[in-house]
Amino acid sequence: MAGRLARHRALADPTRERILDLLRAADGPLSVAELAPSLGLHANTVRSHLQVLEEADFVVSAADHTGWRGRPPIRFSAVPPEPEQEHALLAASLASALELLPDGVAIAQEAGRSWGRVMVERLEPGRDSDDEICIERVATLLRRRGFAPEATENGLVMNRCPFRDLAERYPRVVCSFHAGLIDGALVELGSGVALETLEAWVTPSTCVARFS
Repeated sequence: MAGRLARHRALADPTRERILDLLRAADGPLSVAELAPSLGLHANTVRSHLQVLEEADFVVSAADHTGWRGRPPIRFSAVPPEPEQEHALLAASLASALELLPDGVAIAQEAGRSWGRVMVERLEPGRDSDDEICIERVATLLRRRGFAPEATENGLVMNRCPFRDLAERYPRVVCSFHAGLIDGALVELGSGVALETLEAWVTPSTCVARFS
């Protein structure tokens, strides 16, 4: 938890985000003296921002002994993002792009339907479709994705959104994708139940899928 708070704090300042962008785009490590002119900041200010980033494990530093006499300069490099961060970055990029398109919501929903049809656990061959079983299969799909679903009389309450940060920034696209996911799974199962609405943030921590 402490590490996560440090990382959030490190990126809460737009200057530190800019420093991280410069380091990631650079061909090699950069010193404070090289960063300061690009940022229009005093070297001491840049140094303090780098310290915060290093404490949060976003950057690493090392002394550059190449061609120097006396005290070598300290150069900084960005730590490569972990795969999870890369996936989050990709998801955010796609969501932001779709949000701007006139038909972005429809595209997101259809993409969700496609994945719902692929990801849901199908009924056993020869088994007739049963509404309760179909809803349970959808709940299992959502549970495996981290939504912590709970069945109600006419739907599913999702007690957790594994994409909460993204959904708060791009709710039209992200929630439409999730609605499509549920709808596609029900269609694949041949269920007599259909998704009527997906109500986002019915409470600060829950969303509700209502069926008809």
